Amino acid sequence: MKNDNTKKISEKIFLIVSALCFAFYSFTLVRLHIRQIGYPETGLYESDLYAHIQMALNGWGYSLMAIVIRLLSKLPEFAFTFAVASLLCFFEAGAAALTFLILKQYKTETKLAIVFTACATFAMPFYIRAIQPYRYIGYQSGTIWHNSTYIAMKFFAIIVIMLFLLISENYRERLSAGSVIAFAVLLSLTTAVKTNFVLIFAPAALLFLIADAILGAPLKRIFFCALTVIPSIAVILFQKFVLFGEGTGNKIIIDPLYGVYLRAEKPYFTMILSAAFPIAVFLYNIIPVLKDTVKDFREKKRGLTHRFFLLSWTMWFVGFVQLILLREVGERQLDDNFAWGYDFCLFVLFVVSIIYFARNASSLLNIGICDMSDKTDISDNKKVKFKGAGIAYSIAALAILLYQVYCGVFFYIRLSQGLSFFMQ
Repeated sequence: MKNDNTKKISEKIFLIVSALCFAFYSFTLVRLHIRQIGYPETGLYESDLYAHIQMALNGWGYSLMAIVIRLLSKLPEFAFTFAVASLLCFFEAGAAALTFLILKQYKTETKLAIVFTACATFAMPFYIRAIQPYRYIGYQSGTIWHNSTYIAMKFFAIIVIMLFLLISENYRERLSAGSVIAFAVLLSLTTAVKTNFVLIFAPAALLFLIADAILGAPLKRIFFCALTVIPSIAVILFQKFVLFGEGTGNKIIIDPLYGVYLRAEKPYFTMILSAAFPIAVFLYNIIPVLKDTVKDFREKKRGLTHRFFLLSWTMWFVGFVQLILLREVGERQLDDNFAWGYDFCLFVLFVVSIIYFARNASSLLNIGICDMSDKTDISDNKKVKFKGAGIAYSIAALAILLYQVYCGVFFYIRLSQGLSFFMQ
């Protein structure tokens, strides 16, 4: 009884400390964005936020955020600054809360889910100065605090993915009109904030609709799900007119490797270092995942066992192809705008990789950090045929994750002190 009471007290203390840390992080976010609003694009507290606000107030902008900024501009100056900073904080803190919900959905133990949420929130590229002198520029990162449209897109995109997984995992048996309408609205809203997400999500989602049709999902339901992209197409056409309309001088062309060489001295290395932890988890899990997926198609009633894992890496591949092949020509050609979708894919990869890492560790070490009872068990890992290698992998992957989290925390602290995101 005494041990149980001690455990409950320690859990309550942990939750209280976690809540205080979350509140402090939210406070620092508001403080950071207030300072970013008060400074121009270059110099102290450098960010894209100042430029985004100026464009919105001048009546130009393709993003829904520009409309929101113009509405908030009716407020007194300090209230406007505080409102914009608080809105961005809501999106960033909300993204962390949604990450926690995803981890809990995949049955990660609560305290560990909180810790892993912090890891996913702060993880940044595996920084090696000799490879690339800047901690962020030249790498790719799903963790970004200097771009308002990406911050908002990330929040809504996480919800879209959660809803897509919920719908696609169940539409073999049922499909509600409400969920389909909600998905279409959220997808178009995300697209209105920033186009990059739908450009990498829609092709990946189409592949999954085709796979589910092969696996026996009713074609009528598949068709209704496919129609949800229509409102987003309308949004894209409007954004295309604003960004690439006649007289703008802007267009999109195929120019292989332009984007990856734009700021990176050694892009092949920086792309690997940016996704170091997900790559480690991928290499350890890919064989059992492929075996289970082959089995899924043989036993069609099963559905896709590793849906989130496969969706995340499919999105990454689509984003990778766009990043290395496409570029903008015109006044935005130095902005590397095709990197935003790829950056978000990295965030999703960190989340799904954390889930699979927790499952690996739970199976290998026989500890209760992750419930292995559902159908997304990693079958080969449960057999633990090579336990020594598995433990070595766990140690190495954890070390990589912790260093990438350290890089993110270091970056955020220095950013909060006013350094440019071009920091070394």
